[in-house]
Amino acid sequence: MKNITEGLEFLYRLVENFPDGIIVFDIEGKVTLLNRVALDQFKAKGSLSDYLEQPVLNLMGNNIIGDKVRQCITSGRESFQYKAIELNGKYIDAFGKKISEGMLLFLYDVTKNVEAKNLTLVNLIKGQELERQRIAKEIHDGVGPNLSTIRLGIDTISAMATEKDLKQKLSSISSQIAEIAQDIRVISHDLMPSSILDFGIKSALENLITRIQSNTQITIDTQISIEDEHEFLNHTQSLNIYRITQEAIHNGIKHGDANKFEIYLNENENNFQLTINDNGLKEDNKNHDGIGLKNMRARVNSMNGALTAKSLKPNGFQVQAIFPIVKNNKSG
Repeated sequence: MKNITEGLEFLYRLVENFPDGIIVFDIEGKVTLLNRVALDQFKAKGSLSDYLEQPVLNLMGNNIIGDKVRQCITSGRESFQYKAIELNGKYIDAFGKKISEGMLLFLYDVTKNVEAKNLTLVNLIKGQELERQRIAKEIHDGVGPNLSTIRLGIDTISAMATEKDLKQKLSSISSQIAEIAQDIRVISHDLMPSSILDFGIKSALENLITRIQSNTQITIDTQISIEDEHEFLNHTQSLNIYRITQEAIHNGIKHGDANKFEIYLNENENNFQLTINDNGLKEDNKNHDGIGLKNMRARVNSMNGALTAKSLKPNGFQVQAIFPIVKNNKSG
């Protein structure tokens, strides 16, 4: 009996001094063992003894981990793993392991790793945007004016020409140059949408949609509840929203021959949410690993958010980005 008692005391000390969260609960969902780290991770008040033999869901609240634990209690135990779950301002790797009389839950704090990774993504995206800006400026200040000068010279020659065939050919060349110049202006604007800088995200998206619909047979319905001057939406986030929308529309057209889109941009108490639905004829999720979706996911990750992409029934595709609202967030 003494050996058993000593063994239990050693186990309790080991769990209590473990650097990460540990929770053990039985088949009925009642806590049999936990440590202070786990309480802190869930911001639970009181002592450890307050939670022993109590429902584990009372401790967890409403979050992804709690939802999975609830499923394990009601629908049968199964091991699970979640990476970088946002929990009370921290990022947690959660591992649930089925044991003989219940479940063992490990909660590893990976906040520093996630923040370091996200900082790298932020810097990478900033570098990409600076290069886009440089190229856009070169096009706007160099190629555009040069084409205008060439067209002006051709129009001058055309006015001096007397042969009808020559005038028609020169006029045709002038028209082609005008079309190229217009295409270049569109490319320049896509590379660096000035409407974000000048006005804000709502105006920028409306401008993007207007340009797409005026040049194609594509229909885009929108529901944008976020105004241009949002208190907690900075320039970098606005640009990410713009790029994700731009990429999702491009992917829908390219991979699914979509001709109708629905764009929703709104917020709740804690998050911004961007959803783009299309009517493309995708039959599988193979393009989830494409460069476009990887770029979108990287942008969302850089804002400590999450991106999901899935096929819709009977056809269509959905991209949804959710990222947290950060107060006092007007830099960047």
